[in-house]
Amino acid sequence: MTLFGVALPWSLPLTLVIYGVVVAAAVWIYRDARARGSRYAVFWALSTLLFTIVPVLAYLYLHRDAGPAR
Repeated sequence: MTLFGVALPWSLPLTLVIYGVVVAAAVWIYRDARARGSRYAVFWALSTLLFTIVPVLAYLYLHRDAGPAR
């Protein structure tokens, strides 16, 4: 794969997809936490960007009984 004549490593598209999924998860968690009235919505989003899957699993576990956000 080349970009402007520069050879790119084969892993670049995979890396971009993974970062895209992490950013999408952070945005989803932020919006869901805000909809639930959480004061820590920014904390959840930033921790998702930094630590990827661990905050996502913690958020889902802690809010499992709350039901869907309104």
